[in-house]
Amino acid sequence: MAFDRKAAKESIQAKSGDDAEFDEAQVGAHDFQLKIAQENNRHAETMGRQDLGFLGRALGGEKTAPTYIAFFVMVAGLAGTFYCWSQAGATGDATGFWSSQAERALAFSASALAYIFGRGNK
Repeated sequence: MAFDRKAAKESIQAKSGDDAEFDEAQVGAHDFQLKIAQENNRHAETMGRQDLGFLGRALGGEKTAPTYIAFFVMVAGLAGTFYCWSQAGATGDATGFWSSQAERALAFSASALAYIFGRGNK
C-alpha cells in the first residue's frame, strides 16, 4: 500500500520531458499559488494582531480574555480580604469596619470565581 502511494505521488509530481515549456508553466503556476496562499496567511495574521491590540496580546483573544480578567479580579479580591483581616487584627477599635470590608472583598472574589466556573460550561 505504501509503495502504491509513493508511486502515485511521484506520478503526480513527475514532469514530462516532452514539453519543457509546459512544465515551466506548471511550476510557475504552482509557485504563484503558494505565494498567494502565503500572502493570504500573512494578511490574516497581521489583521489578527491588529484586532487584538496591546491588552489582547497580553490577555489573549476575545474568548480567553474575560476568564483571565476574572482570575485577576479573584486574586485581587482574595488579597484584599487577607489585607482587611490583617488590619482588623491589628486595630482593636475598627474591627467591625475591617471585617465588613473583608466580607465585601471575599464576596467580590467569590463572584469572579463563580464567573470562571460558569464560563467552563459554555
